[in-house]
Amino acid sequence: MGASDYKAIKILAELPNTEVKISFDHKRTRLHAKAYYFHRETGFSTAYIGSSNMSNPAMSSGLEWNVKISEYTSPELVNKYRASFETYWHDDEFVLFDPKSEKQNIQLKRVLEESNLLEREETIFFDIRPYPYQQEILEKLEVEREVHGSYKNLIVAATGTGKTVISAFDFKKYYQKHPNAKFLFLAHRKEILEQSLKTFRVILRDQNFGELWVGGMIPKIGSQLFASIQTLNHNRKYENFVSDYFDYIILDETHHSKADSYERILNHFKPKILLGLTATPERMDNKDILEFFNNRIAAEIRLTEAIDKKLLSPFHYFAVTDPVSLENLEWQKGGYLPSQLSNLYTKNDQRAQLIIESLDKYITNIDNVKGLAFCVSKEHAKYMSDFFNKHNIPSIHLDSDSSKEERDNAQSKLVKGEIKFIFIVDLYNEGVDIPEVNTILFLRPTESQTIFLQQLGRGLRLSDNKEVLTVLDFVGQANRNYDFGLKFRALVGKTRRSMKERG
Repeated sequence: MGASDYKAIKILAELPNTEVKISFDHKRTRLHAKAYYFHRETGFSTAYIGSSNMSNPAMSSGLEWNVKISEYTSPELVNKYRASFETYWHDDEFVLFDPKSEKQNIQLKRVLEESNLLEREETIFFDIRPYPYQQEILEKLEVEREVHGSYKNLIVAATGTGKTVISAFDFKKYYQKHPNAKFLFLAHRKEILEQSLKTFRVILRDQNFGELWVGGMIPKIGSQLFASIQTLNHNRKYENFVSDYFDYIILDETHHSKADSYERILNHFKPKILLGLTATPERMDNKDILEFFNNRIAAEIRLTEAIDKKLLSPFHYFAVTDPVSLENLEWQKGGYLPSQLSNLYTKNDQRAQLIIESLDKYITNIDNVKGLAFCVSKEHAKYMSDFFNKHNIPSIHLDSDSSKEERDNAQSKLVKGEIKFIFIVDLYNEGVDIPEVNTILFLRPTESQTIFLQQLGRGLRLSDNKEVLTVLDFVGQANRNYDFGLKFRALVGKTRRSMKERG
């Protein structure tokens, strides 16, 4: 099912005198027959049976093995094939697909997505063990619970150090003692939930563990959920569960927890264990997330420590003088207005030329660049991509409207070196892992320490042949309310004591 293409199915079903039947149960029904039957009333029907899918490579350049049988020379085989086909066709498992049915179209898209997720997962035949620094954090969690009696714990770990892996190992130990434990993993982005589900299945060595509850995916059992905050808040679905239904709850990207959508859920549930994960507990609005975790950080590994331990890539940070002044822009709700920034940056050839010249100045060899550039708007991202392409620097722009296929294609091209930059807006802050990224461009001011560290973290993953991450931050004359020290505090990191003193 996962190899099927939604658009191709829809086109086939819309052909004249054509019927398409589908099994929507991708977990139970595994029809792998690659067979094609051409019925002729003349008695010269033919069938092709073999390895070829109905795809361009399989039908043209692929090394496939198929056998052709003819009703004229092998009537018994053709009759047997026809009988098998009729058995499948009349099986209740296969439903006639109506391309005009909105319900079936939504169902097909969802099932294909789930099937693709499962088929991308790898089966691991050996136990994975935590790294020493991860084991140290796991031991600190155990001390918090067993010695201090604290079962609401917060882990602060720099992006790239494996927060989700740590939580999976922690749950694994609990799960071994409580095999019937009900589990909930909460996050606000689909990509995070998909990656986390995959991680847990690998660590637990159970490819059937967990169900996604996000973006139209509906769980069938509901005792091991990877759910989005948006789904649980929609029509207050969290109230369908008694407060102590889940034994173990993980809250990813916990810095969001003071948002109303998170608080409602956290105040409703009363699990035996609550585990929060974040790289940046300091919020821009100064709201304290520690109140959900007994006002303490159970364990932490900050950015500088992670780099010292060679867990993340070292980086060179350059603040490049930006000719565009932001001094007179409006300042509302703790930041600039994106629309005003976009008007200043988009179609500003002088600034775009400066960015290219800065690459020549700070980058040794642009042919080796695999870069992400963070923009302020869709128009800004498209303009920058077009400008770079005109100057023979192959680039692509992506935004929240880009399809999954477009995002995957852009990422693949970046890794292969077919493009040098992806210009992005409202994407790649969280839930995306491209270790090969070796250059980051900040093309807009960032008022949030959290977002700054998340975007920086997209380039901090270790990768072969990457000695250092190069960061170019274009800094101009700012509004007097802008905090220049924010980024440097983020890079240095805060201690537990500073967190306490701030409160």
